[in-house]
Amino acid sequence: MQVYRIILDFYRNVVSFHFMKNNQDSSKASTRKQFYFLTLSHTVLDSYATLLSHLQPLLLTKLATAATRNSLAGNFVAIYSVFSSFGQILFGWLSDRLRTVHFLTIGVAFSAIGLSLLWLAPSTYIVYLLLAIGGIGIAAFHPQATTYAGALASEQRGMGISIFLTGGNVGRALGPVVLLFIPYRFGMEYLVWEMLPGLVVALLVPKVLRFEKDLDLTASTRGTPSDAQIPKEPFWRVASPRMLPLVVLFIIAAMRTVTLTGIETFLSVHLADQGYSDQGRSLVLALFIFAGSMGILSSGWLMSRVNTYVLLLVSLLGAPPLLYWSLHTDGFSFLALLFLGNVILTSSITVNIVLAQIMLRGHESIASGFMMGAAWGVGGFLNKIVGVLGDQYGLPVVLDGLVMLPLVLAPLLILLRDQPDLSRPSV
Repeated sequence: MQVYRIILDFYRNVVSFHFMKNNQDSSKASTRKQFYFLTLSHTVLDSYATLLSHLQPLLLTKLATAATRNSLAGNFVAIYSVFSSFGQILFGWLSDRLRTVHFLTIGVAFSAIGLSLLWLAPSTYIVYLLLAIGGIGIAAFHPQATTYAGALASEQRGMGISIFLTGGNVGRALGPVVLLFIPYRFGMEYLVWEMLPGLVVALLVPKVLRFEKDLDLTASTRGTPSDAQIPKEPFWRVASPRMLPLVVLFIIAAMRTVTLTGIETFLSVHLADQGYSDQGRSLVLALFIFAGSMGILSSGWLMSRVNTYVLLLVSLLGAPPLLYWSLHTDGFSFLALLFLGNVILTSSITVNIVLAQIMLRGHESIASGFMMGAAWGVGGFLNKIVGVLGDQYGLPVVLDGLVMLPLVLAPLLILLRDQPDLSRPSV
């Protein structure tokens, strides 16, 4: 818990939160407190979310044969993605209709329980079951929590969501290193006890997060709530005129996730093949995921200063050469290029989410569910194919292909030219 307390202090010192000016009766102090704890909860939840990537080589050694291990790794990712990502569509739909913090409570508790029990699974089918439980927890938490993060940030919704997502990525990067410290040193059977921090946070959620019913959840181009309440239109009436740009955003988010999830999953296995220790392998993954958190955090600042179209273009064209180069070098160059490549690739994630929320105004949780859930689910599920290709052609070849995938997406950006530029004040 001391680590999470340090992370919480970091958020308090680095972020001024002068942007939290909600039209609510609750005090600014209460709003800040809720935002701090919401972000901390995201950090704790996502600490469990990436345990699978770190445990993959050990689980594959325990449960798979040499000829099928990459395919089984792809299966693990696919099953986990179906529940953790596609489930966000369902929970996004429910969140737009039921405003309750218990989605967040269930989310943190289920993820902690399901993923902390993975090492005790005696068969692949039990692993699938535990991944489903953990995935449901991830899905229950994200859509509503992301929407509330933007609403609490109010006038700078983009920065608020970026900070919230960064909190999750800090957990994704550093959480598994902390949670696995004792199991790596004293035995993996101790992993089951690492569910305790998550259960404590889950119990605190309904005590700390007391959102007001009239909190404005609607999104504008700069995240400023409207003075007048906007009548909520049916989802399809809102989405139909914007279907093409929404599909483009979805494809970009999904294919970017193929690259990110593929690297997290199969780089871990590849490093184990290269003789990296469990701790060393986990630290490389932590560096890669932490780079993602820095990219997401920077996007909150960049999207208000850089043309949205340019930001997306640089992200998709700039990252692949750096990531490819990192895979063909070693030592410090490997780590530096891997870090920088992921910073650039993830610097447009917030753009996808905020643009979708603006296009689907009044249905922001569904927008979050599609961009963070369904898109990430498709990306994760496609890694089943990546695993099969890894068994056939070898992981080095497959990793080279994964990192170059964003280049193929760049031409799609021409279809987004007429969408709002988030760097310009709303009219």
